[in-house]
Parts: sequence; C-alpha cells; structure tokens
Amino acid sequence: MNRDYSSISPSAKSLLLAKSLTNIPFVADAVKLIYGNHDLENLYTKDFDEIFLKRLVHFESRYLSLDSLLFASGSLNILEISSGYSFRGLDLVLRHPTIYYLDTDLPGVIDIKKDLVNRLIVEEKLSLKGKLKIEALNALDEDAFLNAINQMPLGPVSIINEGLLVYLNTEEKISLCKTIHKSLKLRGGYWITADVYIKRPDLKNDNDDHFSQFLAAHHVDDNKFESFEQAEQFFLAQGFKLITKATSVWHQLSSLKYIDAALIKKIKEQSNKVGRIRETWVLKAI
Repeated sequence: MNRDYSSISPSAKSLLLAKSLTNIPFVADAVKLIYGNHDLENLYTKDFDEIFLKRLVHFESRYLSLDSLLFASGSLNILEISSGYSFRGLDLVLRHPTIYYLDTDLPGVIDIKKDLVNRLIVEEKLSLKGKLKIEALNALDEDAFLNAINQMPLGPVSIINEGLLVYLNTEEKISLCKTIHKSLKLRGGYWITADVYIKRPDLKNDNDDHFSQFLAAHHVDDNKFESFEQAEQFFLAQGFKLITKATSVWHQLSSLKYIDAALIKKIKEQSNKVGRIRETWVLKAI
C-alpha cells in the first residue's frame, strides 16, 4: 500500500513541484510517486509566471551551491539537518561506496521521506554503494544531535543544511550553533550552510500564495541577518570562522531553459542593483 501523502504541507509541495522541473536528482521521480505521471506531465506544459521562475532559479542555485562546497570538503561522513524532501543523500550513496550519510528532519517529514526513498530504491532498482540512514532529528535537541554524530564512523564530519536558520530566532540560532560547535570540536570537519540570508526591504514579498503565507507565518524575513558582515560576526561570536563561500553556479542551472532572454536580463539587472540575498558558507569551529 502506498502512503497517504496528504500530510505534506502546501509549502513543501510547492517547493517539491518546482524543483521537479530541474535536474536535481530524484525530485521528479518522487513527484511521480506522490502525484502520478499525469500531474507531472501537466506541470511541464504550464506557463510559469515570473515569481515562480525566480523561485525556481533561487532554489536550484541553493542546492547546487551546497553541493559544490560539499564535494570540495572531501568528507566521507555527512549529516544533513532539516533536509526536507531533498534526496542528496540517496544520490551520493549511489555513487560513492565510502560515504556514510545521515539524512535527518522532524518526524512528520522523515516518515514520508523514508517511504519515498524505499519506493524509489525498489521501483528504480537502485543499488546503494555507501551507507544511507534516514532518521528523525530535532536539530535543536543537543543530546539527540550528539547521539546522531556519535553513531557515525570515526573521522571528520560535514554538517550541512539548505534551509533552517531563517526559521530560527536569534536564541534558537545560538542554541544550534552551540551544538554544532561542540560536535565539530569533538570530530573535526565543517558546517556547510546554504542558509545565510540577509534582509532586503526593497524586495518585500507581497504575494499571497501558499509559499508566501508559509514564509510570513514563520517570520522568515525577521529571522534573516542584517548583512553578510553581521552574519560573519554572529558566527564568529559563536566560535566559527568563515572558511570560504560558494561561487556562482549560474552556468549549471537547468532551470534556465524555462526562462526567456528578457526575464534572464531582468533577473541579472535586479541582482546587480539589489545585490546578493543569500550565500552558502563553509564554517569551521575554532
């Protein structure tokens, strides 16, 4: 029996559907399992508005930027926190026999994700080379976090996340930093976060779709850093040194095929005028 996927939140569904249009591994396959081939084919034939296309570029860029720094780190032990419906771990253990990947999120997400991954493995006849574990984890629970780290093989750890900090207030961010700092001092390795967002009042979101409502309900704009300089000082105060930042992944974006030349020009002009709103950083505990 297939699981009832109705508990997936509207915001998560929107993001999953959007990312299924890209080359991000296994997202389109997961969407087929949830919605069926018919709905996915209908999605490919839709006319997408500017807001949707900008989000598509943004989230594919975020995914690829984290990948680029993760590969460069050379880590064999990877803990992804707040992973959502990303299948980065499944993709990596299919190709790398020495990787141990611990994929985590809150229980409601993980229950569904386990089912999706198990179905993907069976239906796509996948043979895993590395070790993939999918477990529930509240990243703000220090004891549970350290237990998760301790179950991993000896050696340095890369702790990664795409989107989490924007859902945490300052006190919660400090708590998370404390736990990650303790973990990295014990094991060595890096924290790679694609979640360094800064406030841009001139880009205020006035949309009223599910995703915008979700962002507003979770005070995402309020939880962003004031500037990249302030973000670096924040992490330094928590015992982290900024090692490097991801460079542009524009040339890798599969989503650009949906965007005409006029909109690409507009996106680039807006980016040059407003500046970056997000960066992916590698942090080391000092």
